[in-house]
Amino acid sequence: MQLNERLGQFIGMVENDRLLNPDTRVARCLASMFNSHLYPGLEKLIQISQEELGLLSGASRQRAHQALHLLEKQGLLRVDYGGIRILDLEGLRRYES
Repeated sequence: MQLNERLGQFIGMVENDRLLNPDTRVARCLASMFNSHLYPGLEKLIQISQEELGLLSGASRQRAHQALHLLEKQGLLRVDYGGIRILDLEGLRRYES
């Protein structure tokens, strides 16, 4: 099951990289970190830097920063010192700008 989940995650990342804008890629990247099969017991606070998030979503650190603040204004997450607190996981999964 875990191999199937990883393969699905990889295919989704390739699709997102080719078809979505940076704001949506950042939102979907964050949402993908909450797969209960791959990351059981993960809390709603992710300790990740904006640079790391940019690398994972295929955006620069500056562009990831802009996307995070846009998502924060929409009430989907909150940027805390040293991490990102997810407020609306389903909203991140459905997000399209």
